[in-house]
This record gives sequence, structure tokens and C-alpha cells, in this order.
Amino acid sequence: MTAASPLLRSKYRATEGGCVSCAGDLAPVQALPGVKEVDALASGLVLVTHDGTVTDDAVVQAAHKSGLPLVPAGPARPVRG
Repeated sequence: MTAASPLLRSKYRATEGGCVSCAGDLAPVQALPGVKEVDALASGLVLVTHDGTVTDDAVVQAAHKSGLPLVPAGPARPVRG
């Protein structure tokens, strides 16, 4: 029996006047393979919980499709259970 892979959480910050609450639906980010949860915070941060197969580039491109310019805000960190 193998242990389940731990989930990771990546943090992204809105740029160029990007407004998380104005971005509308972040469904393109949620739809990325490996993404488990997307949390948009009023502070301009977007937290993406994933299985470790999701790249920063994929998240940034998907968010851009929703009208939200993002940049990575640090390395992915393990989600504590």
C-alpha cells in the first residue's frame, strides 16, 4: 500500500492593477489537471491547492484567460492536514 502524495499550495499575487474580486470566474484555473481548490482572497492573493503536477506557468496562463494577471508569490508549500 502506498501513501497518498501530499497536496501542495501555491500562492500567486495579482499584478498590473489586477483585482481578484473583479476577475470573475477563475474556472480556467480550477479546471487545470491536478488542481483541487482555488481560493481568491480580497488581499489580491490567489491560493491554488494542487497535487504537485501543476506548473506556475499553467496557473498564470489560465488566470489570464479570466482577466486576472498573476505572478507566483513564492514556492509551493505542503498543505498541512
